[in-house]
Amino acid sequence: MNAAVREQVVPPGAATVDDRNPWLGLASFTEETRQYFFGRDEEVAELARRVQRKLLTVLFGQSGLGKTSILRAGLVPRLRGQGYCPVYVRIDYGRDSPEPAEQIKQAIRLNARRSGEWTQVGVAVEGESLWEFLHHRDDVLRDESGRTLIPLLIFDQFEEIFTLAQSDDFGRARAARFIAELADLVENRPPKEFEAKLEEDESAAERFDFARSDYRVLIALREDYLAPLEGLKQAIPSISQNRLRLAPMTGTQALAAVLEPGKGLVTQEVAEAIVRFVAGGAELANAVEPSLLSLICRELNDARLAQGRKEISLDLLAGSHASILSSFYERALADQPPAVRRIIEDDLLTESGFRENVAEESLVKRFTDAGAAPDTLAVLVNRRLLRIEERLDVRRVELTHDVLCGVVKASRDWRQEREAREATERLLAEQKAREVAAHHAADRRRLHGARRGGDPRSGVRLFQRPARAPRRARSPANACTRRAGARPGGASARVSQR
Repeated sequence: MNAAVREQVVPPGAATVDDRNPWLGLASFTEETRQYFFGRDEEVAELARRVQRKLLTVLFGQSGLGKTSILRAGLVPRLRGQGYCPVYVRIDYGRDSPEPAEQIKQAIRLNARRSGEWTQVGVAVEGESLWEFLHHRDDVLRDESGRTLIPLLIFDQFEEIFTLAQSDDFGRARAARFIAELADLVENRPPKEFEAKLEEDESAAERFDFARSDYRVLIALREDYLAPLEGLKQAIPSISQNRLRLAPMTGTQALAAVLEPGKGLVTQEVAEAIVRFVAGGAELANAVEPSLLSLICRELNDARLAQGRKEISLDLLAGSHASILSSFYERALADQPPAVRRIIEDDLLTESGFRENVAEESLVKRFTDAGAAPDTLAVLVNRRLLRIEERLDVRRVELTHDVLCGVVKASRDWRQEREAREATERLLAEQKAREVAAHHAADRRRLHGARRGGDPRSGVRLFQRPARAPRRARSPANACTRRAGARPGGASARVSQR
C-alpha cells in the first residue's frame, strides 16, 4: 500500500488541524493554530501599533474577512509577548446573565488569574463601576516575573449590541447601561454616580488614580454596523478616532494562505487556480474572501484524502461558491434527522438572518427532545457547522461563521415555504373530503327518503296518491256508453252528427 493510501482519511469537516489538514474551513484561527495562519502580517502589525498608541481601537470589515482570526491568531500572540493581558469579552444580554460591567470584571479576573496577580488584593468592591475597577491606586497586574501587564479588553462581534440586544426592552436597557460603562472607561472619566459618592466622602478619592490609562479597549464589528456605531459618538467621542478597516485579501496574500500551510499538498499552479476560483476572475490581483478561501481549501483537501491522493489536483476544483457552501451545509446534516436541521435553522438564526447563540444545555435538551443521538452536538462541532464558546462559565453554541447565514436562511425559507404549501394542500384536501362526505351523506338521505316515498329533509310524503272516488255500480248500459264514447267515430259520434 502506498503512502497516499496509508494516509489517514479524515471525515469531511473533521476538527483535526495538522500538516495533512492545514486549512480550518470556516473555523477561526486561534493562538493554538496560529502556525497555520498566513497572509495577514501587514494588518496584524498595523492593528498592534494602533492598540499600543490609543486607549480605544476599532477594527471593522465585511463579514468573512477573518477579523476573529486576526485578533486571536495574529494580534493576541504578538501583544501577549509585549506585556499585554488579552481579555476576550462577548456580552450576554439575556435576563439570566449578570450586568455587562459584572461580566467584564469577571472576564478580567479570570484572565488575570491565568496571567498573573493584582498587587492590591481585595480593593475591588462588588457593584463598583468598570472605571473604578481599573482605577484603584497602585493596583496593577503583574506576571510571575514581576512585569506589569496591561489589560486588553477585546469586544469581538460588537455588532450584537445592535442586533441581539435590541430584541426587547430588557436587552435595550442593558445595552444602554453597557454603553454608559464603556464610555466612562474609554473616555477615562469618572462616572456620575462615583462623583456623587465623592461629594459625600472626599477621602474616597485617595483610593483611586484618576490619571491611570494603563489598559486598552478594542472593538471589532462588521462594516455594515458602522452607522449605528457612529450613533455612539456623543457618548464616546473617541470611537471614530482610531479605526482600522480590514479589506479582503489580495491575490498575493491569498496565495500565501494556500501555499504556506499546504506545503507538499498543493503546487503553485493549483494554488493560483484556487485563488482565481475564489476571486471569481482570471486575475490574481482580484480581492479574495479569506473564509471562503479556507473553506474551499478544506473541502478540496477532504476530497484529496477521501481519494487517497498525495496532492490536490485541478480536477478536484469544480462548482461554485454557493454550491460549495450549500454542499458543506447539506453534508454536515446528511445523516441527521430533520428535527436537527429545524432546530439549527430556527434557534441559531434570527428571523432576519443573523447568527443567534443559545446555551449548550438548552440546545442539547432540544436535540434530545427531538430524538437526536446523544452526541449530535459534538458531531456538528467536529464538522465545523457549529462552534461552542464559553462566556462567563456558560458554554454557548452558534453557527461557525457568518458566511453560513445565507445558506441556512435559504434552507429555512425553502422549508417554511414547503411546509406552508403542504399545510395549504392538507387544508384543501380536508375541505374536499368534508365536501365529499357531505355530498355522500346527502345522497344517502335522499335515497332513504325516496325509498320511503318522502322528502328526507322534512319527513313529508311527496308522492301521495289521490284518494279514489267511490266506485259506482256499473250497469251494462253505462259500460256500453263509455265504450262507445271512447272510440273515435263510434256510435255516439255518429248520432250527434245526424
